[in-house]
Amino acid sequence: MSRDWKEVKKELDKATEDIFLVCPDEIKRFHYGIITHSDAGKHSINQYFGHWVHAYAGYYVWPNEIGAIIRLAMEGKLDIKQVKEVYNALIMSISPFFAEYAGQHLQAKYSQMVFEAWDSVNNKEELVELLNSYLSFISRLYWWFHWYFPWGIGPVLCQRLSSEDVQEIVRLSKPSKS
Repeated sequence: MSRDWKEVKKELDKATEDIFLVCPDEIKRFHYGIITHSDAGKHSINQYFGHWVHAYAGYYVWPNEIGAIIRLAMEGKLDIKQVKEVYNALIMSISPFFAEYAGQHLQAKYSQMVFEAWDSVNNKEELVELLNSYLSFISRLYWWFHWYFPWGIGPVLCQRLSSEDVQEIVRLSKPSKS
């Protein structure tokens, strides 16, 4: 299916506006541990933190990759076809996995729409406009996910060891002389 890049950009801008102050349900589901989008949570010993971490990684990486694609487009070293190949390699090759495994359906939907609009792009300026709208949307998704991520786990379960802790671990690790 082919789409007009201006229509996709318009839809992306509207979607970004819609989620600016209202968190999407697919991200709220992680906050509450509701993993309904895949089998990923079924074999996780009744926890969903590992699944959450993988989804966070996907959201974290996406804006960086899109930004890199925009820079490649703007630098002029690659033509539109080559930039599309980079987009396909970085975004479209993994997008279906994150949609299924991590429940990132919005990311997958708009990644696909941008891909489908590519043939209607006439020059790099239009391409950069489209990709910037996509980046704004994906970045907003990331910030919602970042907001809801359980950062409080760190100070409770992931404390750094002091030198005294390390000395005690070494002492306890030696065979006892009983």
